[in-house]
Amino acid sequence: MGVVLQYYFNGINTDIPDANPSGLVDPEVVSTGYIAIQSAIVDITIQSTGSGAFNGDRYAYLSHGGGIAVLLNRRGVTGGNAYGYEDIGFTSVRFSDSAANGDVHLYQTIAALAANGALTGTWPPDGRNVNPATVLDSTPRNATLGTFIGADPSGSWTLFVADMSGGGTARLVSWSLNITAVPEPVTCAFTVGSLLIGFALWRVRRR
Repeated sequence: MGVVLQYYFNGINTDIPDANPSGLVDPEVVSTGYIAIQSAIVDITIQSTGSGAFNGDRYAYLSHGGGIAVLLNRRGVTGGNAYGYEDIGFTSVRFSDSAANGDVHLYQTIAALAANGALTGTWPPDGRNVNPATVLDSTPRNATLGTFIGADPSGSWTLFVADMSGGGTARLVSWSLNITAVPEPVTCAFTVGSLLIGFALWRVRRR
């Protein structure tokens, strides 16, 4: 049975440097105690909030244990649009590989989202692990949250966000992690064994 672990990183409230590929780096350490030692990640959801700047300027990724998931890579940039979408900011965006929405890189093609509105809702990550200066909608999506499946969730998780072009300042307010961990068989066996021993001792005491 999976165990959902939730971590909230609030109060960041830091501006993302405008037109600066060095971006904003926010490392956070996750400690999951006993279950962290013997568990496997099967799904992760990232929720971030921010405001300001054009969405077509934004580049963001999550890294952990040598793996990387590209959340945003200059939304709207295509062979016919070198600057991307001009919508300003996003209010609360959740990233999940199992999200029902389509490609976040081309979110304006979703009928429910008209142009010039703040992005919101739940989306699969962009996944295009290439230089933001060369990304296109046709770039393969090979860096999703699935890269963390099977990894130990303990340790450092780093969110990187950059504004790749001038014209407005964005701000990272907060972000969070939802990790579903599945105990390894040795953990399950230990737990079941402990329950059986406890039940046996209870029976002995009842006599």
